[in-house]
Amino acid sequence: MVRYLLLGLFLASACKKPLDLKKEEAAYDAYLEALPELRVVQKNAPVQLSIVYVENPRWPTLDVAARQRVYANVETLARRVYGYDLKMKEAKQQTITDLFATAGPRFAASPIRFPSEAFLVSWFAPNRDALVTETIAAALKKHSPEKLAEYLGKDTDPVAASRVFLQKLTAIYAETDSSGQPLLSTVNKQDEVWYSYGHWSTLLQGEKEFDFVLTNVGIIGADNGMPLYVVARGGVTSAFVENNAHRPYQGAGVLGMYPFLSDSPFFTAERGALTGAEKEEAIAWLWLHELGHLLLKKEENYTFGDSVHRAPPNLKYYEWVKTVRATKDHRSEKVGVMKKF
Repeated sequence: MVRYLLLGLFLASACKKPLDLKKEEAAYDAYLEALPELRVVQKNAPVQLSIVYVENPRWPTLDVAARQRVYANVETLARRVYGYDLKMKEAKQQTITDLFATAGPRFAASPIRFPSEAFLVSWFAPNRDALVTETIAAALKKHSPEKLAEYLGKDTDPVAASRVFLQKLTAIYAETDSSGQPLLSTVNKQDEVWYSYGHWSTLLQGEKEFDFVLTNVGIIGADNGMPLYVVARGGVTSAFVENNAHRPYQGAGVLGMYPFLSDSPFFTAERGALTGAEKEEAIAWLWLHELGHLLLKKEENYTFGDSVHRAPPNLKYYEWVKTVRATKDHRSEKVGVMKKF
């Protein structure tokens, strides 16, 4: 999804090597403009989704049986809520290290490399806090005071929202894996790309084999076009769908399960303690939300609180599930259709 709203403020800090980012931006904009407008996927034939499962072996994960249960649940929900005869097949498994190594050429291929070069507000940037405040200020301007209070509580000005955002993101990155290594620190700063929205955007736009990446890694960090719900979560993008010129449904997506699977003090406090079955159900419903983008081409919805088309507003995923599970009318016909992701 196009998310680079404040690019001019970040060009100098985002550029890690000699690169004309203005030229790259123009080429990327032209590429997106040339893509055909999105078409709603028709319901008169089965929809086949090819999945790659990508794992960091040091993080909590779902075993094969659990993943198969999730796929079956998503298929059932897609039939019941959207009316699609959906078939999901896990075609490949690989490590997060291997995925990014394989995708390496995409990060050098113009114009799709642009998000990976320009979107990230690096955790290690010397002016990180100022950049975070600037991008959050831009996000807040797009919403009414009432909507800001709904998502952010009392911390609705950019300085306060940024302070809370950085507190949450600091707590997440300080969590440790099974080897005792923090998710992100100066010790493993090279792993930041695994969590970067911009790098996943580039990776998805160049994907030719799979429609969705399911991973136990999280897309967690600051980027220069964060929507309000990502700001409220402290940088957690649970999942997203990106433009793709190669796949049959015009998009490719990723679902990062770490915020669902982690039982750290931070996520337990923010999300609640969940059973294995509750985690699986939350993942399935969130995936259904993303299929509203991929198949129905629906915009993000901020209006209908009990609709699956509204992303979870915070990290209380299972509370969101209980709300959307109970509704009989997700008001798909009232949610707009996107021309591009």
